Amino acid sequence: MVLSLFFFTVEICAIFFGLFYTLKTYPLVRRLVSGVCLVLLPTVLLYLHTAPWLWLIYFFISVISLFYFYTKQLRILLDVVILAIGTRFGENISQIIRFTYLEENDTILIKSALIIIIFFVLFTYLYRLFIDKTWDSNTIPIVSQLVFIIVAWITVTIFYINLFISLRDNLYYPAMFNIMIESIYFVLMFILSVILLRNVKKENSIKQKEMEREQLFQYMQSLEHVNRDMQNFRHDYKNILLTMQGYMNENDMEGLKHYFDECIMKVEENSLHHTYIYNQLDHIKLVELKGILSSKILYAEELGVQVNIEIPNLIDQVDMNIIDLTRLVGILMDNALESSSDMEDAQVNLALLKKNDSFLLILENRVDVEFMNIEKLFQAGYSTKGKNRGRGLSNVRSIVHRYPNIMMNTRVENSYFIHEIEIIKIDSMKKRDIIQ
Repeated sequence: MVLSLFFFTVEICAIFFGLFYTLKTYPLVRRLVSGVCLVLLPTVLLYLHTAPWLWLIYFFISVISLFYFYTKQLRILLDVVILAIGTRFGENISQIIRFTYLEENDTILIKSALIIIIFFVLFTYLYRLFIDKTWDSNTIPIVSQLVFIIVAWITVTIFYINLFISLRDNLYYPAMFNIMIESIYFVLMFILSVILLRNVKKENSIKQKEMEREQLFQYMQSLEHVNRDMQNFRHDYKNILLTMQGYMNENDMEGLKHYFDECIMKVEENSLHHTYIYNQLDHIKLVELKGILSSKILYAEELGVQVNIEIPNLIDQVDMNIIDLTRLVGILMDNALESSSDMEDAQVNLALLKKNDSFLLILENRVDVEFMNIEKLFQAGYSTKGKNRGRGLSNVRSIVHRYPNIMMNTRVENSYFIHEIEIIKIDSMKKRDIIQ
């Protein structure tokens, strides 16, 4: 409960700075200035001059908006209320300790504030550990995320309603009651979280194993396809040599050149191209990514679209959940292949580049610029392929927005629709933030 302007300021500052820690973003000078001017000062003024609930509403809206602007993480909706619960819990503990063990003197406020801060720091540290081991390491379904967020918001709403009702001169017994209620809520939320996250982890593990098997199967099919091409070439090898010998016996070098260019190279060019493509895929050590690309190459053959792939370096690590990465690549490849299939000389080019501090994916396909509207392409439901086809690119955008270390640039250039996606290493991103 809020005892004075002093404790109030301590609590909102604790929540504000705690969000930098839980959301893994650096408190740069411009961010601190923005926070003070747009969040902290207006909240204090509303606290002093308006009804209690006005400052509360403004604080939550402003701090959520500011941190979402900087991080693009929807988890701010969960973090802000969890930290608010932490300050409530910390203040109630400080009140119990104050009335039970501390003497009333000039330093009582400072001692109480230190108790709140110490508890809040410990609480925030444990919450960050919990998030790192559960939320960030698992692909949690949207429904489960909403359950967490809704339960947390209901909890903090009850806490603040109880706060406003229980403001009295004697704060000891309300504090004891609050501690009891908050403890019950935390136990229930912890049990719910453990059960839910355990189920999510099992489900993700099963999905990933199934995906690995499927992608490996697709890759093996692709290799078998290349192997059949090579066997056919070897089967025809003797006949090809006999035909060439006939031209040489007649000393018909022009005829031999024409036969070689038109009958051999054109027929075997496709096999040689396949061999080159799969040699490039050997540079990918992530089975899931290699598998999804293999399956899309087979899909391209069905559509009659030529795929060119360049992977000059070994790709063995990407700082992104592998399920999200394969979803993103699969959606972009499907869109590129399907939009190219109706064009003459259909072609899709893909490059995977490993840089010092990032992984770069460049995908381009030929398009009819006349019917291209980039501004609408990422909207859910919009598609250049007809009704009920426009979910892909909007899903790509939602995946990208979940990762602060991913930058995506989409443009049309020389009749090519180009996607550039850079996945920055987390450690390198932290260094960039410090430099900025």
